[in-house]
Amino acid sequence: MFIEEITFRNFRNYELLELRFSPNMNIIIGGNAQGKTNILEGIYFLSTAKSHRTSIDNELIQNGKEWFYLKGCVLTKDSSIVVEIANSNVEKKKIKINGKVQDKISSVIGKINTVMFSPEDLALVKGTPSERRRFLDILISRIDRVHLYNIQEYNSALKQRNELLRKIREKRKLKQDFAPYSDTLDSWNSLLVRYGTEIVQKRVSIIPELSELVKEKHGQLTLSKENIKLEYQSQLTKPNNVGDQIKDIFQKSLDKNVDIDIRFGTTTIGPHRDDLIITVDDMDIRKFGSQGQQRTAVLSLKLATIDLMNQRLGEYPIILLDDVASELDEKRVSLLFDLINKIPAQTFLTTTDFHNSDMKIWLSDRKKSDLNIFIVENGCVRKENAIYKDNT
Repeated sequence: MFIEEITFRNFRNYELLELRFSPNMNIIIGGNAQGKTNILEGIYFLSTAKSHRTSIDNELIQNGKEWFYLKGCVLTKDSSIVVEIANSNVEKKKIKINGKVQDKISSVIGKINTVMFSPEDLALVKGTPSERRRFLDILISRIDRVHLYNIQEYNSALKQRNELLRKIREKRKLKQDFAPYSDTLDSWNSLLVRYGTEIVQKRVSIIPELSELVKEKHGQLTLSKENIKLEYQSQLTKPNNVGDQIKDIFQKSLDKNVDIDIRFGTTTIGPHRDDLIITVDDMDIRKFGSQGQQRTAVLSLKLATIDLMNQRLGEYPIILLDDVASELDEKRVSLLFDLINKIPAQTFLTTTDFHNSDMKIWLSDRKKSDLNIFIVENGCVRKENAIYKDNT
C-alpha cells in the first residue's frame, strides 16, 4: 500500500498544496512550525478521519478560512482508492471513497492503513486507559470491520443507558415512580452484553499475537536487556474465559451494580472501562518506567502493529515518522532506523536536520529513485526543482 499523491485545501498552513510521493522513502525537511508535520497529519487524517494532535477538527482549518479539504490517491495490492474528506465550521465531516459519499465517518477505517510515530505517542503509555483501548480498537478494526461495527453499536447503547440512568436518578431524587424505565434499562443491558462480549473477546484474542511481536521488537530495541509484557485487564475476564462466560459475568455485573450506576449516572463496568497493562521487567511502565523506557515501549508497540497488519492483510501499512530523532537518544534512533529500513513499506520521515549521522547511514544504500526529498519553509514545499506554495 502506498499513497501516490495528496491534495490539501485550507488545511493548517496550506491554502493549496499538491504533492506526489515516492512509493518507498519520502524525507520532509524543515524547521519547527514550518508545516512539515502538517503533511503527515493530513495523511493520517485520511487514514482515520482524526488528527493525532487534536480532537477538534475545526482547529485544522487554515486561519481565516471556513473549511478544509483533503484528497489522497492510494494504490493497494488489489486496487486503487481515492479518499476525500471535507470539513467546515458549519457542517459535519463529509467523506467520499472513490467518489461515493459515505454514510458513516468510520467507513474510512481500513482504506488507507498507516502507523504513526510521533511525540504525542507517549500518551499511549502515560495517558488514560482510553488511549490504550483506542489503540487496540483501531488495530483490530483495520483487520476486522465487524469489530468496528460492534464498537459503534456498543457506544450507542452505552450512551442511551447512561442517559436513562440519569433520568432514573432524577426520578429517585424527586421520589417519583421510575418503574416504567426498568424494561428499557433491561433492553440497553442486553445490547451492552451482546456487543460488549464480542469486543472483549476480540481484544483478548489479539493480545497473545501482539504481545509476541512486541516482545520481539522490544528485544531488538533494547538488545534483549529488558523484558516487556502486555496484559488485557478487565473485570469481565478470568483465565481461560470463553464467550458465554464473559457474557454471563457481564450480565450479572450490570444487575449487581445497577444501584451504583444510578447513583453516579454512568455505567461502571464493561469494555469501556478496560485497560492494556504494559510491564517491563514486571514493572508497570506507566507508573514506574523512565521516559526512555516508555518511549521504547511505544516504539515496540508501533513496530509490532506494522508486522501484525502485514500478517493479517498481506501488505504493510504506510509508515509515518514525525521527528522521531529528536525524541530518542542516538542508540535508539540507530536501532529504530535499522528496523524500519528492513520493512518494505512506503515511509515518510520529517526532520529538522538532514545531516544527522544516523540518517546518513540509513539512507546511504538507497537508490536515488527510491527517495523523494521535500524542503518545507513557511508553508512552501520544494521538491527538487518543483515548488508548491500557497496562494497568499
